[in-house]
Amino acid sequence: MAMNREGAHSSLPPTPLGGARIWLSGAVPETEGITEAQGAAIRDFVRRFARRVFERGGYIVHGSHPSFTPILLEEAALHQQQGGHKDRLILAVSRLWSNDQTKVPIDEWRRTALVYETPKAEGERARDESLAILRKWMVSRSDAIVVIGGKWWQAVSGRSGVPLELGHAIERGLPCFLLGGLVGAAQDFVKQHPEVLGHLKNGLNEEANREFATRDDVGSLAEEICTQLERLPLVRGNASEGVSFRILALDGGGLKGAFTAAAIATWEKHTGLKAVDHFDLIAGTSTGGILAIGLGLGLSGQQMLNFYRNRGPVIFPITRLRSRLRRNVQHIFRPKYAQEVLLRELESAFYAGNKTVHLKQSRCRLVIPTYHSVAGASHQFRTPHHPDLTADAQTEAAHAALATAAAPTFFSAAKIANMVAESSYFDGGVWANSPGMAAIIEAVCFLRIPLERIDVLSVGTTEEPFTTRWQTRSGILGWLWKKRIIELLMNVQQESSLRLARHLVGDPKFLRVNAMTAPGSYSLDSPKEIGELADLGNRAALVPDVLGQVKSRFLNGVSVAPWERFG
Repeated sequence: MAMNREGAHSSLPPTPLGGARIWLSGAVPETEGITEAQGAAIRDFVRRFARRVFERGGYIVHGSHPSFTPILLEEAALHQQQGGHKDRLILAVSRLWSNDQTKVPIDEWRRTALVYETPKAEGERARDESLAILRKWMVSRSDAIVVIGGKWWQAVSGRSGVPLELGHAIERGLPCFLLGGLVGAAQDFVKQHPEVLGHLKNGLNEEANREFATRDDVGSLAEEICTQLERLPLVRGNASEGVSFRILALDGGGLKGAFTAAAIATWEKHTGLKAVDHFDLIAGTSTGGILAIGLGLGLSGQQMLNFYRNRGPVIFPITRLRSRLRRNVQHIFRPKYAQEVLLRELESAFYAGNKTVHLKQSRCRLVIPTYHSVAGASHQFRTPHHPDLTADAQTEAAHAALATAAAPTFFSAAKIANMVAESSYFDGGVWANSPGMAAIIEAVCFLRIPLERIDVLSVGTTEEPFTTRWQTRSGILGWLWKKRIIELLMNVQQESSLRLARHLVGDPKFLRVNAMTAPGSYSLDSPKEIGELADLGNRAALVPDVLGQVKSRFLNGVSVAPWERFG
């Protein structure tokens, strides 16, 4: 298997289960009522099945039950010793249990597997609700389910994990394999609900599923289930390069980008990893576009934070009262700040040794929203990651950043020349201030990534409570007062984009990181607030549920494969 960076795999050769994620549900039942031979048979099946799935290019998803996990970790380690890669085994665990590393040694598991921590619930029903969150996460990440063993149905009626997980899979329409011949809840469930055999959608008729559900021949079961899985269309689109397609989406917000840069710097320092090596696509608008391009060129989050701290006061200078008054009067008739200063600072940050860098030289795929002023249409600067999207390959990185950051009234439209003509662009925040949706569409429509394979980390630049309750009967003056109409349009655009993106990929696969602040606390162009914004970004990044998910799902030590450049 070709390896190019630690944990990364290039274009993988076709394999029978190439990219398929198989949810292994169940556990070795309690010792009461089960013989040693029956327990050994379930463990033997787990070992044989995992080995076959790994060899055939598939992935195992499991909920970290202590009776299965050691076996799966052993098989994953053996697979890696033979040249396989780290992400074949995916262990999911609720933070209700993972907080106790004496029982759940996550750091040890992460040496061999991807470990995802799901949020825990609180209150009297914390256990059941935490498990419900965990199961929702697993079913959203899986292409098929194999159910075996499990606690006795009679002992925990209505709470047994096996029937609940099987129900989630059936509801989602996943191919299901129910192995009831090896005792446990799976066996009891088949006996009490034989009608379920007609709803498994695994390509087998009811009689064949009944035979599967009563057989106890471990060796043949593991092999035949893998063979049947290979016959099914489990993976759609291009999903051969990893268990998930990771997207980093960075909001606009002027100097409030210091919040975003600080969050990324915190994650990089905490993990010892670089963001650019762990995202298949980075999308950024306005200040988020500056960050996205900087990260794509190999700069660290800390370097980008230093850019805001050191160069923010140059781009948005703090002036004396008289100068501020003069600037505010001039702002009525012309842009508030000098575009050439911003361009000079971007070039200084991006071009080491004064050597011009183009978008095609980015280390990861980029999508940078802007607005084409002449055409009156949205536009996106892209790396040439698709054969039909190569027009921006030679666009200078600093020029693309200038275009997405050219906020109306703050800066003039950015004039960018391509191979044929010069065009003018404004800030992409006028239509995609939160570019997560744009990035998802790019992945699905142009890169053919299955929607269920996408993981999104969306980072904001702080937010404030917003309402239009005082404008319900306003006229022109009421809406123009304090730019309320502009605030309305920007807020509804951003809120709806985030909500639709979350619905599109599913809540378990969309992580939003931001901080709520008091109204008027921070402005787009005030350098004196950069230190506080950086502090807020660091704090938001270290929230336990956030940090755990970032370490599990994004900066997890499994590098992305290098992207193919066209043009």
